[in-house]
Amino acid sequence: MIIHPIVHMERMKEEHKASVSQLLFQGFSSKLGTGLKDAQLLLLLEWFLMLDEQRGNGQRIVALQESSVIGSLSLQFQSWSGEKRPSGTVTDLLPLWKGIQRAGWGKALGCAVRLACLSHRPARGEMYIADVSVHQHFRGSGVGQSLLEWALREAMTRPEIRYTSLHVSGSNVRAKRLYERMGFRTLEVQRSLFMTWLLGEQEWNYMIYEG
Repeated sequence: MIIHPIVHMERMKEEHKASVSQLLFQGFSSKLGTGLKDAQLLLLLEWFLMLDEQRGNGQRIVALQESSVIGSLSLQFQSWSGEKRPSGTVTDLLPLWKGIQRAGWGKALGCAVRLACLSHRPARGEMYIADVSVHQHFRGSGVGQSLLEWALREAMTRPEIRYTSLHVSGSNVRAKRLYERMGFRTLEVQRSLFMTWLLGEQEWNYMIYEG
């Protein structure tokens, strides 16, 4: 679907995964900081992307300028009604196993725990935006808004979806204002001493869109 004469959206393909892991690294490395080297974290993020695809309960969209990935958004549902995906095999898991060995079990486990704390299990009728990331050179240019608009249009095509949701940290004032301009409202402000210690964020806003 064309959003701009240059930028367009499509479902993430195999060749996009390395670029998407770079975007996630740019956006979330401070929250996933577990003593991993940059190259180790990038590899783990790429392999976690692979496992997320294999679970088959969502989809990841990329924003492309020509052939370059400049943005990404992940949608999650309670159940995925599209093409059935094969379950992971031992061969599929070998790269992740090697990556964990290379990074060290303690550091890889710390990364996995942080990713788990940032996750959300969608309820029936909920479409959850798990993450939105934009290349640092394109932030403020409207790419993030275009990704969100694509997601909201996608929700309208799914009769089973009653609302769209996301989480945003209390410190990310700029993103929260964008979500509010687009019609999201804060349903709950979540605070946890454990999350503060683990991720360095005092509060998280759970926001929903019911348009």
